[in-house]
Amino acid sequence: MVLSVGLMSGTSMDGIDVALLETDGQYHIAEKGHLTYPYEADFQIALKAAEYSVRKHKGDLQQSAQHFNADVTEYLTTLQHPLSDYYARLSLDAVIAQSTQLHINAVLQLLQQQCLKARDIKVIGYHGQTLYHQPQRQCSIIIGDGQALANALSIPVVYQFRANDIAAGGQGAPFAPIYHWALAKRDGLIPCVVLNCGGIANATLIANDDVTRLIALDTGPGNALIDAFVRQKTQGKENRDLDGRYGLTGTVNNTLLQQLYTESLQGDKADFFSKASPKSLDSGDFKWPAALEELSLADACRTLEAFTADSIIKSLMHTNAPLPNKWIVAGGGWHNPVILQEFKTRLAEHYPDAVVKTADDVGWRADTLEAQIFAYLAVRHLQKLPFSFPGTTGVPKPLSGGVYCRPKE
Repeated sequence: MVLSVGLMSGTSMDGIDVALLETDGQYHIAEKGHLTYPYEADFQIALKAAEYSVRKHKGDLQQSAQHFNADVTEYLTTLQHPLSDYYARLSLDAVIAQSTQLHINAVLQLLQQQCLKARDIKVIGYHGQTLYHQPQRQCSIIIGDGQALANALSIPVVYQFRANDIAAGGQGAPFAPIYHWALAKRDGLIPCVVLNCGGIANATLIANDDVTRLIALDTGPGNALIDAFVRQKTQGKENRDLDGRYGLTGTVNNTLLQQLYTESLQGDKADFFSKASPKSLDSGDFKWPAALEELSLADACRTLEAFTADSIIKSLMHTNAPLPNKWIVAGGGWHNPVILQEFKTRLAEHYPDAVVKTADDVGWRADTLEAQIFAYLAVRHLQKLPFSFPGTTGVPKPLSGGVYCRPKE
């Protein structure tokens, strides 16, 4: 058994989740500690501006770096946010360096909290910050300097987890299924469905003990669409519908709910909801119909939250696989009571025998589950064990992945 650290900064870009795990990379998993390292408001917007720039240039980092100042100004204008000296001086390299430094700070804080030294940690699994994910173009931009992280902390780092999978023709996501399977096997929860609702929602269908028969897919928006809508409507003052306070007072517009299925994804993603799994999305793939702008903020939020819930269920129905009665929900999206309420109500209409439990209900640490995943995957990397499979990402055979960084003096 070894101690590993996992780092995750999701599409909400509100901070870093850090998890300490004791694991053999297989069936032994023991959660040993965790913390959340929040970002300051200015840096959250800087990350979103970097995301805007990289997406505008379709993953071309050279073009993004060259036009970064203009792109930042353009992004802030869409938010009606003032251009301060901080943003005027920003460069893409500076955002990457600051993101890496904040991950270093987060690990140091965890080590101090747990009274540990660098030598106590075998490896760090560093997800980095996703800015652009288009596997059909074999392009996934995840910023963060793994070698700098390893050097600063004197701990080996595994990062760039998606590259090997995408190079082999896979979707590069989701990677959570192998960890969901290991936890479910450890705790005697098989068969079950595990639903993660982050920026993008994804599902893992665990029918039996055979890890090679996992089925997984991105199902549609998690928080990404509702977060973007609230951010624009509040000129960047709010990043999400916190505790569902807008949606709780709203009403679902069913006409627009159906429009979201046909208009929220376009181009080569337009048929996403009818495609077979495995399949994946980027939070930047989504847009909302213009008619949504005509609704009150409360009704628009409620409709978007219903869309998240409804698309999870419909996407799983499209797998044509038998669905177990046990459904485990994890991820920040479920903290929004509207999404959870809409999900339970709509699920009961199709699967009246389904039992929905939160990750916390079954003894998992929901808020740091994704960080734990990368602590676990880093150990599997060391052991050359696979973490993507034909049924999860679409690769032709089970694959390991990641880039290993040994600390330099």
